[in-house]
Amino acid sequence: MNKKILFKFTAVFIFLPAALFLLSTVLKAVCLSRDNIFVLAGGQVSAVPAYKNVPLKTILKALEIEIADDDFVSEDLDKPSGNFHVYIAKVRKERRKVEIRTPYRVIWRAKYNSNLRDVELQKGIEKRTVSEFEDIYHDDELYASQIVNEKTLEIEHYRLVLLTPQGKPEQFYDLYKAPRMKMLATAYYPGDPLAWGDGTVTFLGQKMQRGIVAVDPKVIPLRTRLFVAGFGYGYAGDTGNAIIGDRVDLGVNNRAEEGPWTFRNVVVYILEPSKTW
Repeated sequence: MNKKILFKFTAVFIFLPAALFLLSTVLKAVCLSRDNIFVLAGGQVSAVPAYKNVPLKTILKALEIEIADDDFVSEDLDKPSGNFHVYIAKVRKERRKVEIRTPYRVIWRAKYNSNLRDVELQKGIEKRTVSEFEDIYHDDELYASQIVNEKTLEIEHYRLVLLTPQGKPEQFYDLYKAPRMKMLATAYYPGDPLAWGDGTVTFLGQKMQRGIVAVDPKVIPLRTRLFVAGFGYGYAGDTGNAIIGDRVDLGVNNRAEEGPWTFRNVVVYILEPSKTW
């Protein structure tokens, strides 16, 4: 066989497969360059050709899709899309506060029966936890919620419990919430010569006894339940010529008890109006 012809045949068999491989690679690249990227944003699906080495943010700009700093994007904006499916969600963040209170827990209590009726003074603790949540919405649907701040407060306060003759709770008064007044106190006793009338019957016609409190009705209305710090439970059931303004006259048992309460500053808690003590 002629050497030129043999050389031609040999060249065809060697270079033809290489040419076919190169052509196949080029065609594949062209096909890939014309695949679509599918973008889901705002409930709408958009398709756009995915060109090699074109960042995703450029493609989104062509679609006029604006991305805020907090928005969620499933792909890297600075790189070409890898899986040709892109999910974009508009992100909105809202904060809210939730307050949880634990029930009042008694840590100390003491019963008293020296003034008008049996009462119990209680010291307790109330816990209050305030949590601040950040709710994250994707396209107006709640996506996640997380605590960003939490504070627990322990509030210590007192309450007065009126007891029945059987020792059962009848009425609760939260002294932490009750109105209070700083007043100047004096004291008087049954038969006190300076008391109204003969000192044995109050202005309301009740028997004078320990726990009755003479008040200025313009400041504290008559027939009001009271609690006087250090003195105990009281009932506004009397008046007096010298009891004007921020003055109270505390009913005690006898003259010996009067002295410690003479011109003494006290805090008076206003509990509630009541026809009975």
